[in-house]
Amino acid sequence: MLLYDNKGFFWLLLNRRGSVFYRWDSLLGGLCVALLGGAVQYMHSSGWENKPEIGHHYGLQALGVAVTFAIVFRTQLAWNRYWEAVTQLHVMYSKWHDAFSQFQGFAEVTLKAAKEKKDEAKIKLIMMKQRRLKLNFALLSAMAAERLSHGDNQLIEDMSRKVRSRHAMRVEKEAEGYQPPAFVERKDFDRGLKKVMSFVLFRKPSPQQMDLLARSNDPVSSVMYWITWDLASVMKELDTAPPIQTRMYQELSNGMLGFNNCLKIADVPFPLPFAQLLLMSLVAFSLLIPLYVIVFTKSLVVGPVLCFFLFESLWCMNEVAKELENPFGQDMNDISLPDFHLRFVDTLESVSHMEQHEMLQMDDIDDTGDSLLRWHGSEPQKVGTEGCENGTAPSHNCEAHVAARKMSGFPHGHEAETSGEKVAQDTSDARCAGQSYVGWSRAIPSQWMTFR
Repeated sequence: MLLYDNKGFFWLLLNRRGSVFYRWDSLLGGLCVALLGGAVQYMHSSGWENKPEIGHHYGLQALGVAVTFAIVFRTQLAWNRYWEAVTQLHVMYSKWHDAFSQFQGFAEVTLKAAKEKKDEAKIKLIMMKQRRLKLNFALLSAMAAERLSHGDNQLIEDMSRKVRSRHAMRVEKEAEGYQPPAFVERKDFDRGLKKVMSFVLFRKPSPQQMDLLARSNDPVSSVMYWITWDLASVMKELDTAPPIQTRMYQELSNGMLGFNNCLKIADVPFPLPFAQLLLMSLVAFSLLIPLYVIVFTKSLVVGPVLCFFLFESLWCMNEVAKELENPFGQDMNDISLPDFHLRFVDTLESVSHMEQHEMLQMDDIDDTGDSLLRWHGSEPQKVGTEGCENGTAPSHNCEAHVAARKMSGFPHGHEAETSGEKVAQDTSDARCAGQSYVGWSRAIPSQWMTFR
């Protein structure tokens, strides 16, 4: 997939990368039509008695309208396929990312409680499941991307015999056997590469996993089953209520729905009869272009030039439609599945990074609204105005306290004394269901920032 600045003019006009106009077959066809137009004009100019004549141009116009309408119709359908592929691909990855993020949140909350209770067995189980699911989610993405990039539409382009039934295609794929994609571990991956051809994983699959994938008729469903099994096996250990946990399964299901919608585009081609009829009409109209143009221009210069660009406009539009119809192919304008996969793996790493968990276990403001707390699991150290002024609090904590109060609108130091307002602790409302943060927020004066 190429990104470009659509506001350019000269560079966009002359750009050859990803262009269908500057391909050798398109230019060669245009030159042939232009030379044919020049030959027809020479026949007319030299008074050749067998020169081609057109009594009326209605028939050629009717054919031109039919061909133009069919090409525009095909291009519109092709663009719809391309945009649907991009949309469903984003749905697939966003839903799988949501499922992993939700599990990570549930697991970290459970892990924190287990550490407070010093339940070593539970800690070990939760951490093991976190590692397994992180690896399997990356593997799921890789297998899905590999399956889409080798759909039936792409496989038929690489075969000598260009027409096959779906049954014959299945038989041939089973006869060839499973061909695993190229994997590379994330720690060994060169992020400076401009073109990614292999799939990045946190760890390569084990020999047992590779054997199971090789024997599976649907590797993506196999990896999805591994993930579902891990989630089900740890369900009773999570502190999150079971109805809330079902959201993970729902997001996994939504992601698989997006994958199968992408697979529909990767495996189902544009109808053969339509493509064949359009190609025949386009070739016939292209051969008649010189006759139509020369009769009206009667110029040895303008005629061939007009023939060239008239052919190129219709032929290249059809080529654009052919590229858009198979968005998961290997062409330069196709969707880059390894890049989508790499971005997904990076999000998995970001969500599961240890610094995320440490940051989330720190309170910015305690229940008095006047001090910061240190990490959970250690003795809370209040860092208020008094501690900053008498030097009992560490300097970096004091600076963080001052910055936090300035950002939230709380007065600090002498400002708090002269304001005549004090933030009082009020936890009476905290006992109400769903109002855990109301206690301290209700005590904040209205002229300061209030959170509900």
